[in-house]
Amino acid sequence: MTDNVNTSFASVEVNAPVEFREFFQRYSQSTGASSVADLDRKPFPRMVDFWFLAVCVAVKLKLKPINLEGRDTYKAIEGSAVISPEWRANALRLIAISESGETDVVQDPRRMMRIANGLAFAGMPPLIEILERHPDDEMFGLSDELVAML
Repeated sequence: MTDNVNTSFASVEVNAPVEFREFFQRYSQSTGASSVADLDRKPFPRMVDFWFLAVCVAVKLKLKPINLEGRDTYKAIEGSAVISPEWRANALRLIAISESGETDVVQDPRRMMRIANGLAFAGMPPLIEILERHPDDEMFGLSDELVAML
């Protein structure tokens, strides 16, 4: 893909329903982790990593994207975070094609982000459930359950 398509994601923000704000803060190291124990309890280096795994969980569980229109949302992640590393943008393109059944969806970054964001928040509840089943050991519990999911 051209750099133009990759950089076009940079202008598309990830808006999250406000009810998920606490989980982005709880499980992301970018909101503060000062010890090894904190790192084990915050398995995601960045909020975008938490968001993207939720997209992947939704795809794996064959969940349908939820419609976020009309919901109370906030800007959780800058679009520029989504394109780094580049493979994430490529994965989002492939997911958008699969979900829409249309290859031309890659020409519309906003539409691709709506699909990805809808999947993320469909996959977020099962992901949070996994994390909450393993209090004080979120990283290892998550790893074990993801391996089992595969």
